[in-house]
Amino acid sequence: MLPPRGGVTSTMAHMRTMRKDRDTMNQTINGLTSILNKADETYETGNVEIDKALEKFATGKARLFRDDGSAVYADAVYREKLEALTAELHSTAGRVVAGAEAQIATVNRLQEIEHTDPIGNLSLDQQQQASARAGFVKEDAMLLSLPDLTRRLVGVGAAGKEKVDAYLWSRYSRQRIEAERTQREESGRPLDPTTRAQITSVIDAITPLEAALGSSPALTKGQAAQRIAAARRFQQGVRSRVGDVDGAKEGMVRAMLRTGRYANL
Repeated sequence: MLPPRGGVTSTMAHMRTMRKDRDTMNQTINGLTSILNKADETYETGNVEIDKALEKFATGKARLFRDDGSAVYADAVYREKLEALTAELHSTAGRVVAGAEAQIATVNRLQEIEHTDPIGNLSLDQQQQASARAGFVKEDAMLLSLPDLTRRLVGVGAAGKEKVDAYLWSRYSRQRIEAERTQREESGRPLDPTTRAQITSVIDAITPLEAALGSSPALTKGQAAQRIAAARRFQQGVRSRVGDVDGAKEGMVRAMLRTGRYANL
């Protein structure tokens, strides 16, 4: 994105807009990060809620029977009361599962923000410099061998926190990595260990440059995957515990026995 033409007034307006957008983005990231930082608390609270809900369900269901095992109520009333107990249990479980789903949505949103172009962190003068030098940096980033690219990136970082170079080299080095991966995928040749190690070195050299821009990701891809997996495991655990008592698993097994699917598993 190049600065607008139209004199000092339009330039000043453009800079104010950029600052506002950047501040809004930072506020969004801080808010999302705060949600992630409460993941353990979310799961711990959720487990306590499920414990209480399951205990309440078991107690309520037990009261539907006498000590000798006979039903206290007629069938219609029994079903009505059991459905009410089950609905309350499912409501609590749904709320708890939704808390974990919010963690997943937060991770996905942070990953989307990670791909936002950090050029907004450059001043108008820096954007003009970047525009003038982009072609030269892109050519080098695409043609250098991966080890040479790593050395160049390290050199850029060692030269100081010059935002224009940090922006250009991190941007086009990322594109180079994606080009390498795409080329291998299209040719049906997986990345060999040497190339994977070289790509890792390039990424390690890019990270300080992105940090200098204030655009380093809040989560690495590995961290994001781990958080999503943890949330899914938590959700699965909640559903399994509820299924153990609400008759869902038992009904599924009966249906499988009836259709013959169970024997095929």
